[in-house]
Amino acid sequence: MIPRESAIRITSDSFPNGPEELAKALSVIVSASPLVGVEGWCLRGVNTIVRVNSSSTKTRQRFTLAHELAHLILGTEPDVASEPFRSAVREEREADQLASEFLIPDSHLKSYLQDRLPVDAKTIARLANTANVSPLMAACRVVNAAGKLGLKNAAAIFFKGGVEQWRYSNGLQLGDEIAQLLWRDAVEQSPNLVRINSDDGNTLVGSIIDAQVYQVLLMQLLPEDEAKRESYDEKLGRLARFVFAGDYSFQQSVAASLGTVKRRCEGQSLSQAFAYFMKNYPGVKYKGDNSKSLQSERGQEYIRLYLQRWFN
Repeated sequence: MIPRESAIRITSDSFPNGPEELAKALSVIVSASPLVGVEGWCLRGVNTIVRVNSSSTKTRQRFTLAHELAHLILGTEPDVASEPFRSAVREEREADQLASEFLIPDSHLKSYLQDRLPVDAKTIARLANTANVSPLMAACRVVNAAGKLGLKNAAAIFFKGGVEQWRYSNGLQLGDEIAQLLWRDAVEQSPNLVRINSDDGNTLVGSIIDAQVYQVLLMQLLPEDEAKRESYDEKLGRLARFVFAGDYSFQQSVAASLGTVKRRCEGQSLSQAFAYFMKNYPGVKYKGDNSKSLQSERGQEYIRLYLQRWFN
């Protein structure tokens, strides 16, 4: 079996298809078929076979595959794969964590979340879409990479019908009453972030993520000054209110135009994509006050920020 570092390098180089390419590199046979009561299992022998539940979503199947491959790399015996990030068994938690690294390697996670702390629900949704994983998995990935991202700590708290089910964290402690209060505030203010200052100079920042069966409260602990910073979507929303002044049709048209820029400038830099938009849209497709709005300082800031989700 190959070392952990080699496995991570393969998945990073193959992102977003890391687990699939790792399985090929390990000569693991992957088979999908309907399973009842389990999400997957691994049979080791002359030919190693990983079976995943074809009745589950594609993102769930990918996590199951990554989890079983993590056990192979770690040299641990797998339990029957069930709900991600919920097991109290050390070997299962370690496999979950490594599986999440296979799906969203550190280099891609840091690149995607660069200058986007604190992380909000919309950013999690886009990250999940880019990595072809569930929002639940993306949120837990942020939790287990908190220190690497510049967070002091983080936790994902799972609610169902308003009742807490379980938590995933690396030591962030919250009392039950506080967690319930934070969940209620985050639901009321969704999709906006909630911020609660503490006496030690730190701030808890929370966001609600809808993940099919569950609502996930993603909590992030940051120094107060850093927590005050606007998230990516908060800043984008503020700029949008100035640029579009409530003209939703104009805003949607610009979003479609930016989507075209994404396709036509694939592989280019952010500066090149921005220059392409400014050359071909304000004064060309958009006239009069709309053109002036896009060419204003805040209009250009909005366009550049919007393009950052696709270009570095």
